[in-house]
Amino acid sequence: MEWYAHTPKNPEEPKEPLRLHLLRVAARAEAFAAGMIPGDDRVTALARALGLLHDAGKYADAFQRLLKDEPGRVDHSTAGALFALERYGRNALPGWALAYAVAGHHAGLPDGGGAGGGSVDGGTLAARLAKPKVGEPSRAGFEEEVAALLPPELSASRMADCFAEALFTRMLFSCLTDADALATEGYTDPETAALRGGQLDLPTLAAALRLHLAVKAAGASPSPVNRIRAEVLERCRSAAGLSPGFFSLAVPTGGGKTLSSLSFALDHALAHGLRRVIYVIPYLSIIEQTAEVFRNEAFLGLPGAVLEHHSAYSPRGGYKEGDEEGIGPDRHKLAAENWDAPVTVTTAVQFFESFFAARPSRCRKLHNVARSVIVLDEAQLLPLPHLRPCLALLDALIRDYGCTVLLSTATQPALDLDKPLSFGLSGIRPIMPEAGAPDLHEAMRRVAVEHAGLLDDEALADRMEKADRMKGAGQALCVLDTRGHAAELYRALEERGVDGLYHLSAAMCAEHRSTVLAAIRADLEAKRPCRVVSTQLVEAGVDVDFPLVLRAMAGLDSIAQSAGRCNREGRLEGGLGRVVVFETARRNGLADLKRRRDITEELMSGRDWAEALHPDVLSAYFRRLYGADKRKRTGSGGDPYDLAEAWKRFAACTRRDSLPFRSVAADFHLIDNEQVAVITPYTEEARDWAAALQASPHPGSFARKLQRYTVTIPRGQLDRLMAAEVIKAVGEKGEFLLLTDPKRYDLKLGLDARDPRDRMELENIQ
Repeated sequence: MEWYAHTPKNPEEPKEPLRLHLLRVAARAEAFAAGMIPGDDRVTALARALGLLHDAGKYADAFQRLLKDEPGRVDHSTAGALFALERYGRNALPGWALAYAVAGHHAGLPDGGGAGGGSVDGGTLAARLAKPKVGEPSRAGFEEEVAALLPPELSASRMADCFAEALFTRMLFSCLTDADALATEGYTDPETAALRGGQLDLPTLAAALRLHLAVKAAGASPSPVNRIRAEVLERCRSAAGLSPGFFSLAVPTGGGKTLSSLSFALDHALAHGLRRVIYVIPYLSIIEQTAEVFRNEAFLGLPGAVLEHHSAYSPRGGYKEGDEEGIGPDRHKLAAENWDAPVTVTTAVQFFESFFAARPSRCRKLHNVARSVIVLDEAQLLPLPHLRPCLALLDALIRDYGCTVLLSTATQPALDLDKPLSFGLSGIRPIMPEAGAPDLHEAMRRVAVEHAGLLDDEALADRMEKADRMKGAGQALCVLDTRGHAAELYRALEERGVDGLYHLSAAMCAEHRSTVLAAIRADLEAKRPCRVVSTQLVEAGVDVDFPLVLRAMAGLDSIAQSAGRCNREGRLEGGLGRVVVFETARRNGLADLKRRRDITEELMSGRDWAEALHPDVLSAYFRRLYGADKRKRTGSGGDPYDLAEAWKRFAACTRRDSLPFRSVAADFHLIDNEQVAVITPYTEEARDWAAALQASPHPGSFARKLQRYTVTIPRGQLDRLMAAEVIKAVGEKGEFLLLTDPKRYDLKLGLDARDPRDRMELENIQ
């Protein structure tokens, strides 16, 4: 009998032989594993076995009938998992690593379920393996065509703990799912397959960056700030030759960290044969700007130099058992599926959640993270409720997968082991000497911080309006903690008719924000009136320079970031810019932000706010922030650094047949309130693309064009707006969300995500 894996798009073309598909996937998976851990034949043998085993269940008459368009459903992944355990044993890591990965290559990595372990959906690997006669219909054909090609035995390095074993399994899973998707694409969609590859190499990008920095240095004025930036760059270049591991780059805002850290990353990768540079950034707004700087400045507009990958248009849903590989909503992702790019800029959410995910579409890229330089920008914003598993992951990436991690920040957090954490990172090497931090702070001091007490919106509006009586020509920035508060203060200033008024928040799509930022920078450069009301998105990565910054009470790290938008270039005549910290009744209630704010208030009580940004004060702030003894989750007494209990689950796991992949993936979310991306047709061009998106059978290209026209909102808010018919799901499977009421997008404030029914009820009450 002839056995097949896939049917072609064109019925005239022949079906793909199953044995050929397995060989293709095995070869790709083996190559990925060789790139992930070079020189370890044990790992490449495991990956090859994965490729040969993954579709063993297709050696079944029932599956072959599916390819003839007969109705039905066939579990074709469990058979290969059973074969793996039978051949390679139930007591060793190789058999279980293969079993988990093969069983999950469509529906996602399952929980083991051994020894009575459960799962979030009941679909444990143990339950699937226990099904009567599982694998029997496939056995004869598989053994005849493939079994002899399997390695006779497999082994793996001894792993430190269950966390390391689970990560190793997930990395192998990544090799398999990427190989499977690419091999399937090569057969079913050769036109798309032909477009892959051809990226610029790291030497070309490093040369482009060196040229850009040389031109920039030649045109820089001999100011104190520029001299410090030159020193930071030189130290980054010198440190690049050091052996891979942990590094830190702690430089006050405005010290040139972005391009200096990129210089370190590229030079370090070239010096040690690393493959990629991955920038991990906390906020979507910073990603857009960092990627733009890299594309248009650092790499002189070289096409394809930077992959920008974030949450916009991550499809709802995913693979289901029985789906063909390479099809489905994940094909419409707006960023590359597997991070096969020399420089990737992504969010902390995308990076960390992918390493605790179960779905193939999230895990597919992980093998390409191995042997990369990972730059954690604004490392002080690592989420405290998930700090323990995040640090454990970073440690494992360095220990087992050849990565280097650079912690880049203006306010270096105390992430070192025992300083003050009982866990943490060891061997962090500072690029800028820690002993010189006070001197560097003094040399980079461009602002004076003061505390103004409680200010209501009227008082804030007064200060913004009267900014022209202070330093600067009516130029001031006010940073608030919520979108609603920022919008209300903007409206109050608008009613007063103040000049040069702007608003910035994540309620505005990226294209809108870019347009507004360009206007702000033009006004600032021309010394025209410029008053900006913003949420905290302006605090990091946004290159603006105001003489006066007003900041609602927050963590000292956030206050330091806001201060970085004040007198950034040190150009103010007569000295320092002013940073005014104030109290407000309108506070963001997120637990992490509240803790940072409370610690700042405690720490600064009785202290002179003029010293708020001194390294010693910031060090004391982080010691308190990471002091776990006083941070207990309400009512549970659990680990305050492991809110999802990801680390706890792995630490408590003592059996390989009970690894909790699916349970951890269900609970591990850096942002408690899930965010979804909504297309907001901000321009006429975007409206045309949105119309085309709805009409096209292949909407992926239009979705990519609309990426900069999305706004994220909480899932709960989405449900209410869809019920009110303000937003609708479009696309073949409803994978895109579109704003249908153009009046709900304000050209000054962005998306109005309030439920219109709530407003109507309020109007009726009044």
